[in-house]
Order: sequence, then structure tokens, then C-alpha cells
Amino acid sequence: MTRQKATSSQARSIMFSLVTASSLLVVQPSVVRADPALCLEKATAYIAEIGQLLSKEKNWIMPFVELNERYSPLEGCDTDLLLLEATRSRYIKPITYNPRAKEYLVRFWSNDVEVQFSYDSLRRKSNTHSAGWLNK
Repeated sequence: MTRQKATSSQARSIMFSLVTASSLLVVQPSVVRADPALCLEKATAYIAEIGQLLSKEKNWIMPFVELNERYSPLEGCDTDLLLLEATRSRYIKPITYNPRAKEYLVRFWSNDVEVQFSYDSLRRKSNTHSAGWLNK
């Protein structure tokens, strides 16, 4: 009977180790996605492409929609660095802040198109990426 208890205890220990190891494998990809440097690199490219499109595109909204689909969501950015990068765009409009939600609304406008997204500083994730006409 002692041998059976030892075997049962060993089986539980092995099972616990397997569950712990597999949960680490599940968590690891989200850690990689949340890298602040990678997020800022992605945000920098996104904001640069917004500027390029706003400077030339006046008749088609789909390039902006596709751009948002490619870059959404931005995850794991340092909020201050993300906002600083956004303010470097010549198309940036005043960034608004909702203190209750801890969320920033970042908007870029040309004479024709508005592109915007919100950034949740608690979850460190963007959402509601959108694009629309201003004067059409």
C-alpha cells in the first residue's frame, strides 16, 4: 500500500509539472507580443504610413481601412512613447484623454480624411481604429 501511495503521489507531481509547463507555453506568446520596443516600432511604421496616405489619398477610403487592419491592435506600447511618436506627425490633432477609462483618443486629419484609434493605457492595447471622410 505504501508503494501505491508513492506512485500516486509521483503521478500527481508529474501531472502538476506538465500542467505548469504547458501553461507557460501558452503565456509565452503574449509576452512576446507585449514587447514595448516591438510595439513602438509597429506604431512608428503605422503613423508614418498614415502620414503618407493623408498626404496623397483624397478619393479612396479603403487604403486607410486596410492600413488599420494591418496594424491593429497596437499592444504593449509604453503609452508616453506612443503618444510622443504620434505628436511628431504633421497630421496629428489634439489628443484627448478620458481619465475614467484611462484611454487616449489619437486622431490624424487631412482636409479630406480622419484616421483615429484609442489607446487603453491600463491594458496597453489600442482599439477602435477607424477612418472616415471629413468633407464628403
